[in-house]
Amino acid sequence: MLMDTYKREKIIERWMLTILNDDGIRRFDDLHIDEIDPRWKPRQEWIDGGLAAHRVALAVRDRHQLPFTVGLGFSLEAGNHPIGVDFQAREEFCERLNWTPPSLYLFHRGEEPDKQANPVNDVVRYLSPSVFGLEGGTRCYYLEFRQEGADDYCRSVFIDG
Repeated sequence: MLMDTYKREKIIERWMLTILNDDGIRRFDDLHIDEIDPRWKPRQEWIDGGLAAHRVALAVRDRHQLPFTVGLGFSLEAGNHPIGVDFQAREEFCERLNWTPPSLYLFHRGEEPDKQANPVNDVVRYLSPSVFGLEGGTRCYYLEFRQEGADDYCRSVFIDG
């Protein structure tokens, strides 16, 4: 187990330091959790694996004293019309995940996705961290938006720390 944690930290650290040096933050270069640990590839591991990866990433960020927000993003099934928050519990949330494993992101503080959303066209809803078994003080939010030229509305949930 200790070796797993060490490997995960090294993969996340390498990703963080790389995107800091090559402006990958501006490109939203992400790190899928199955690239951190192949045991997190199965869909049933996505939530717990994502939360574990987020905790490790927060520790790596803090150890390097980096002034960034670490985000964990989950992509949900899209629709050709706005759907809104259609889950109340973790089990319902799992059923809404699309085909993409969750990813880690780094954001400049104050430039997290909820703060960059277009208030006219995009939907931002803040969620209770308890949906994910997290304590208060963690920011969880739902985003729904349509990218320019796309037919479907993208849906995501982010956990920031």
